[in-house]
Amino acid sequence: MEYDKFLAGRANWIKGSALADVMKKAAELRAKGRELISLSAGDPDPNLIPREVLGELAKEILREVPASVMYTPANGIPELREEISKFLEKYEGYSVSPDDIIITVGGTGALDLLGRVLIDPGDVVITENPSYINTLLAFEQLGAKVYGVPVDGEGMRTDLLEEKLRELKKKGVKVKFIYTIPTGQNPMGVTMSKERRKHLLELASEYDLLIVEDSAYNFMRYEGEATPLKVMDGEGRVIVAGTLSKVLGTGFRVGWIIAHGEVKQKILMEKSPIDFCAPTISQYIALEYLRRGYFEEYHLKQGLPGYREKRDAMLRALEEHLPEAEFTRPIAGMFVMLFLPEGADGMAFAEELMEKKGVVVVPGKPFYTDESGRNAIRLNFSRPSKEEIKEGIKRLAELYHEKF
Repeated sequence: MEYDKFLAGRANWIKGSALADVMKKAAELRAKGRELISLSAGDPDPNLIPREVLGELAKEILREVPASVMYTPANGIPELREEISKFLEKYEGYSVSPDDIIITVGGTGALDLLGRVLIDPGDVVITENPSYINTLLAFEQLGAKVYGVPVDGEGMRTDLLEEKLRELKKKGVKVKFIYTIPTGQNPMGVTMSKERRKHLLELASEYDLLIVEDSAYNFMRYEGEATPLKVMDGEGRVIVAGTLSKVLGTGFRVGWIIAHGEVKQKILMEKSPIDFCAPTISQYIALEYLRRGYFEEYHLKQGLPGYREKRDAMLRALEEHLPEAEFTRPIAGMFVMLFLPEGADGMAFAEELMEKKGVVVVPGKPFYTDESGRNAIRLNFSRPSKEEIKEGIKRLAELYHEKF
């Protein structure tokens, strides 16, 4: 049977992810016996996650809590929402009622639900440029017109955001919301300055906009300050998409939305027929992980120092082997953005790097909302070992100097 004829018109908006393409190519090479160093992942290091502790928790929960294998309410088990409320007050600095927390299938599920509720086909959404590719794809697949605002070392250029908002208003275009990853931004690795955070909120107030704050990397901060937008929000304009994926591991799929009023109610209505609930066993493991103080014991005291060492190893390797190149210096997150010389093709470079040198990186171009970023390469330091980071950057530099 020819299935294609059954596709709806909206299917034309559905595009594949460049991240998936990179992973597929790497998997094909590994299947042929090729050894690769991957600087491409967006995962935490499984060796910095207390897997034995989590295994014991899972065993205990499955034995002692019959509800752990059943459905939960669509917004998540009440105890976890209460624990996350306490957790956010302690570590993020704001109070939120457990009733305004919706547990989701990771941060990805949170952003998908927000897009489904907030976006109508043709709506304008403003993001950073570059921004996280899968969120861009999700918004575009819902029919949004995405406008990107350039990013520098202090995050989104809110001066240029102001210009864009003024321009769109003159054209009679209403912006639906602004999406931002203010801390440890993916893919740039930069963190928005406090002054720009204030300006962003001022612009949201002036133009009567919502802000979707993606806080995925808030718990991966190594130094400096990064006050959440939600803390600074005096008008209730910020909707938070959060996750424990970078703490517990990406496979647990525990995230959340913080929203109020009718938006919250519509999210719950949208959520129930899609997934009914986030994975129940994961919710109970997250509950006990937070309740028993394991976040402090294992993530803050052991995980973060380990990630900081890896970040430092990558920056030292880049300084040693590519001192002439431009690259970001993150205080949070998992990524460094490296820029090849102006006019270079990052997509071709990444492919050649994998084929010739056995190093996997992600080209930056797909993260951009326009034709800029052709010469950008995203590097991940959280997943590989320090030895792999050093060797991977050395090989990358070899190809860089061969070509440029």
